[in-house]
Amino acid sequence: MNTLVLWLQNAARWFAQLLHPRRCALCRAALSVGARAMICARCAPRLRSDYRNTHALSVPGADGADAPLLYTGEAAAALKRYKFYRETSLCRWFSAQTAACLAAHHADWRPELITYVPLGAGRQWKRGFNQSEAVAREVGKQSGLPVRATLRKRPMQGKQSHRSARERQRAAKGVFCPITQNPAKGKRVILIDDVVTTGATAADAVRALREAGASAVFVLAVTRTPPYRKK
Repeated sequence: MNTLVLWLQNAARWFAQLLHPRRCALCRAALSVGARAMICARCAPRLRSDYRNTHALSVPGADGADAPLLYTGEAAAALKRYKFYRETSLCRWFSAQTAACLAAHHADWRPELITYVPLGAGRQWKRGFNQSEAVAREVGKQSGLPVRATLRKRPMQGKQSHRSARERQRAAKGVFCPITQNPAKGKRVILIDDVVTTGATAADAVRALREAGASAVFVLAVTRTPPYRKK
Protein backbone atom coordinates (compact mmCIF):
# COMPACT_ATOMS: atom_id res chain seq x y z
CA MET A 1 0.00 0.00 0.00
CA ASN A 2 2.77 2.44 0.90
CA THR A 3 4.55 1.67 -2.38
CA LEU A 4 1.36 2.40 -4.34
CA VAL A 5 0.81 5.70 -2.52
CA LEU A 6 4.41 6.75 -3.18
CA TRP A 7 4.06 5.82 -6.87
CA LEU A 8 0.84 7.85 -7.17
CA GLN A 9 2.45 10.86 -5.46
CA ASN A 10 5.44 10.74 -7.82
CA ALA A 11 3.14 10.37 -10.83
CA ALA A 12 1.08 13.37 -9.70
CA ARG A 13 4.22 15.49 -9.34
CA TRP A 14 5.44 14.38 -12.78
CA PHE A 15 2.16 15.35 -14.47
CA ALA A 16 2.05 18.67 -12.60
CA GLN A 17 5.55 19.54 -13.83
CA LEU A 18 4.61 18.45 -17.34
CA LEU A 19 1.61 20.80 -17.39
CA HIS A 20 3.27 23.64 -15.47
CA PRO A 21 7.05 23.25 -15.86
CA ARG A 22 9.34 24.92 -13.38
CA ARG A 23 11.71 27.42 -14.93
CA CYS A 24 15.39 28.20 -14.49
CA ALA A 25 15.85 31.00 -11.98
CA LEU A 26 18.28 32.74 -14.33
CA CYS A 27 17.26 32.29 -17.98
CA ARG A 28 13.64 31.19 -17.34
CA ALA A 29 14.00 28.17 -19.63
CA ALA A 30 11.74 25.24 -18.75
CA LEU A 31 13.46 22.69 -16.54
CA SER A 32 13.25 19.00 -17.37
CA VAL A 33 10.53 17.02 -15.64
CA GLY A 34 11.86 15.69 -12.34
CA ALA A 35 14.74 18.17 -12.12
CA ARG A 36 15.54 19.04 -8.51
CA ALA A 37 17.68 22.13 -9.04
CA MET A 38 16.33 25.57 -9.94
CA ILE A 39 19.19 26.36 -12.33
CA CYS A 40 19.32 24.70 -15.74
CA ALA A 41 22.23 22.67 -17.09
CA ARG A 42 23.27 25.56 -19.35
CA CYS A 43 23.37 28.24 -16.64
CA ALA A 44 24.98 26.22 -13.83
CA PRO A 45 28.42 25.84 -15.52
CA ARG A 46 28.42 29.53 -16.42
CA LEU A 47 27.75 30.49 -12.82
CA ARG A 48 30.57 28.26 -11.61
CA SER A 49 33.09 29.61 -14.13
CA ASP A 50 32.15 33.28 -14.62
CA TYR A 51 31.57 34.05 -10.95
CA ARG A 52 34.07 31.78 -9.25
CA ASN A 53 35.90 33.65 -6.50
CA THR A 54 39.66 33.38 -7.04
CA HIS A 55 40.65 36.17 -4.65
CA ALA A 56 41.64 35.81 -1.01
CA LEU A 57 38.96 36.86 1.46
CA SER A 58 39.84 38.40 4.79
CA VAL A 59 37.47 38.99 7.71
CA PRO A 60 38.89 40.80 10.77
CA GLY A 61 39.29 38.43 13.71
CA ALA A 62 38.62 35.24 11.73
CA ASP A 63 41.16 32.43 11.47
CA GLY A 64 40.25 32.02 7.82
CA ALA A 65 37.59 33.08 5.33
CA ASP A 66 36.41 32.11 1.88
CA ALA A 67 33.47 32.28 -0.53
CA PRO A 68 33.05 30.15 -3.65
CA LEU A 69 31.23 32.79 -5.71
CA LEU A 70 31.47 36.49 -6.52
CA TYR A 71 28.39 38.57 -5.77
CA THR A 72 27.97 40.00 -9.24
CA GLY A 73 26.02 39.37 -12.43
CA GLU A 74 23.94 36.20 -12.51
CA ALA A 75 25.26 34.89 -9.21
CA ALA A 76 24.00 38.04 -7.45
CA ALA A 77 20.68 37.81 -9.30
CA ALA A 78 20.24 34.19 -8.22
CA LEU A 79 21.07 34.98 -4.59
CA LYS A 80 18.53 37.82 -4.57
CA ARG A 81 15.84 35.49 -5.91
CA TYR A 82 16.67 32.99 -3.21
CA LYS A 83 16.87 35.56 -0.43
CA PHE A 84 14.08 38.02 -1.23
CA TYR A 85 11.65 36.00 -3.38
CA ARG A 86 11.88 32.73 -1.47
CA GLU A 87 13.05 30.60 -4.37
CA THR A 88 14.31 28.26 -1.69
CA SER A 89 15.14 25.43 -4.09
CA LEU A 90 18.16 27.55 -5.10
CA CYS A 91 19.48 26.82 -1.62
CA ARG A 92 20.53 23.34 -2.72
CA TRP A 93 22.73 24.70 -5.51
CA PHE A 94 24.33 27.43 -3.39
CA SER A 95 24.91 24.94 -0.58
CA ALA A 96 26.59 22.50 -2.95
CA GLN A 97 29.05 25.19 -4.09
CA THR A 98 29.76 26.18 -0.48
CA ALA A 99 30.26 22.60 0.70
CA ALA A 100 32.53 21.87 -2.29
CA CYS A 101 34.65 24.93 -1.44
CA LEU A 102 35.05 23.67 2.12
CA ALA A 103 35.94 20.12 1.08
CA ALA A 104 38.34 21.10 -1.71
CA HIS A 105 40.25 23.94 -0.10
CA HIS A 106 39.92 23.93 3.68
CA ALA A 107 40.61 20.51 5.15
CA ASP A 108 43.16 22.32 7.34
CA TRP A 109 40.37 24.19 9.12
CA ARG A 110 39.39 20.93 10.89
CA PRO A 111 35.93 22.26 11.85
CA GLU A 112 33.85 20.68 14.59
CA LEU A 113 30.69 22.77 14.33
CA ILE A 114 28.77 24.87 11.79
CA THR A 115 26.78 27.93 12.78
CA TYR A 116 25.27 30.85 10.88
CA VAL A 117 24.67 34.58 10.97
CA PRO A 118 21.26 35.12 12.60
CA LEU A 119 18.57 37.51 11.41
CA GLY A 120 16.66 39.85 13.67
CA ALA A 121 13.27 38.47 14.73
CA GLY A 122 11.34 41.00 12.65
CA ARG A 123 13.38 40.42 9.51
CA GLN A 124 13.09 36.65 9.81
CA TRP A 125 9.32 36.84 10.34
CA LYS A 126 8.93 39.07 7.28
CA ARG A 127 11.20 36.95 5.08
CA GLY A 128 9.89 33.64 6.38
CA PHE A 129 13.29 32.00 6.75
CA ASN A 130 16.96 32.71 7.41
CA GLN A 131 18.86 32.24 4.15
CA SER A 132 22.20 31.67 5.92
CA GLU A 133 20.72 29.09 8.29
CA ALA A 134 19.19 27.16 5.38
CA VAL A 135 22.56 27.01 3.61
CA ALA A 136 24.32 26.05 6.86
CA ARG A 137 21.96 23.12 7.42
CA GLU A 138 22.47 21.86 3.87
CA VAL A 139 26.26 22.19 4.21
CA GLY A 140 26.00 20.32 7.50
CA LYS A 141 24.19 17.45 5.78
CA GLN A 142 26.78 17.28 3.02
CA SER A 143 29.79 17.54 5.34
CA GLY A 144 28.47 15.49 8.25
CA LEU A 145 29.11 18.35 10.68
CA PRO A 146 26.59 19.37 13.35
CA VAL A 147 24.78 22.68 12.84
CA ARG A 148 23.80 24.77 15.87
CA ALA A 149 22.47 28.23 16.61
CA THR A 150 25.09 30.14 18.62
CA LEU A 151 24.25 33.83 18.25
CA ARG A 152 21.35 36.21 18.50
CA LYS A 153 21.02 39.60 16.89
CA ARG A 154 20.22 42.76 18.76
CA PRO A 155 17.76 45.17 17.12
CA MET A 156 19.41 47.42 14.54
CA GLN A 157 17.85 50.37 12.76
CA GLY A 158 17.75 50.18 8.96
CA LYS A 159 19.24 47.77 6.42
CA GLN A 160 22.96 47.20 5.98
CA SER A 161 22.47 47.16 2.20
CA HIS A 162 21.44 50.83 2.31
CA ARG A 163 24.59 51.97 4.12
CA SER A 164 28.02 53.05 2.97
CA ALA A 165 31.04 50.92 3.89
CA ARG A 166 31.91 53.16 6.84
CA GLU A 167 28.30 53.23 8.04
CA ARG A 168 28.11 49.42 7.82
CA GLN A 169 31.20 49.01 9.97
CA ARG A 170 29.92 51.45 12.57
CA ALA A 171 26.39 49.97 12.67
CA ALA A 172 27.58 46.36 12.91
CA LYS A 173 29.65 46.82 16.07
CA GLY A 174 28.12 44.90 18.96
CA VAL A 175 25.04 43.81 17.02
CA PHE A 176 25.57 40.09 17.81
CA CYS A 177 25.78 38.40 21.18
CA PRO A 178 26.27 34.74 22.11
CA ILE A 179 23.39 32.65 23.41
CA THR A 180 23.69 31.05 26.86
CA GLN A 181 25.13 27.52 27.23
CA ASN A 182 26.80 28.13 23.91
CA PRO A 183 27.65 25.06 21.78
CA ALA A 184 30.60 26.94 20.24
CA LYS A 185 32.59 26.85 23.48
CA GLY A 186 35.91 25.10 22.92
CA LYS A 187 35.04 24.27 19.30
CA ARG A 188 36.51 25.06 15.89
CA VAL A 189 33.56 26.78 14.26
CA ILE A 190 32.53 27.60 10.70
CA LEU A 191 30.29 30.65 10.42
CA ILE A 192 28.02 30.63 7.34
CA ASP A 193 26.90 33.91 5.76
CA ASP A 194 25.17 34.57 2.45
CA VAL A 195 27.31 37.50 1.27
CA VAL A 196 30.36 39.33 2.62
CA THR A 197 30.72 42.95 1.53
CA THR A 198 32.84 45.05 3.88
CA GLY A 199 33.16 42.14 6.31
CA ALA A 200 31.75 44.24 9.16
CA THR A 201 28.79 41.95 9.90
CA ALA A 202 30.89 38.79 9.75
CA ALA A 203 33.61 40.37 11.90
CA ASP A 204 31.13 41.21 14.65
CA ALA A 205 29.72 37.67 14.53
CA VAL A 206 33.29 36.35 14.83
CA ARG A 207 33.83 38.60 17.85
CA ALA A 208 30.69 37.21 19.51
CA LEU A 209 31.78 33.63 18.83
CA ARG A 210 35.16 34.38 20.43
CA GLU A 211 33.26 35.76 23.40
CA ALA A 212 31.31 32.47 23.52
CA GLY A 213 34.61 30.59 23.83
CA ALA A 214 35.13 29.25 20.31
CA SER A 215 38.72 28.05 19.91
CA ALA A 216 38.82 29.02 16.21
CA VAL A 217 36.37 30.74 13.87
CA PHE A 218 36.28 30.46 10.09
CA VAL A 219 33.91 32.42 7.86
CA LEU A 220 32.45 30.59 4.87
CA ALA A 221 30.16 32.81 2.81
CA VAL A 222 28.18 31.81 -0.26
CA THR A 223 29.30 34.95 -2.11
CA ARG A 224 31.52 37.96 -1.62
CA THR A 225 31.52 41.28 -3.42
CA PRO A 226 34.31 41.64 -6.01
CA PRO A 227 37.53 43.04 -4.56
CA TYR A 228 38.14 46.72 -5.22
CA ARG A 229 40.77 47.38 -7.83
CA LYS A 230 42.53 50.70 -8.10
CA LYS A 231 42.56 52.15 -11.59
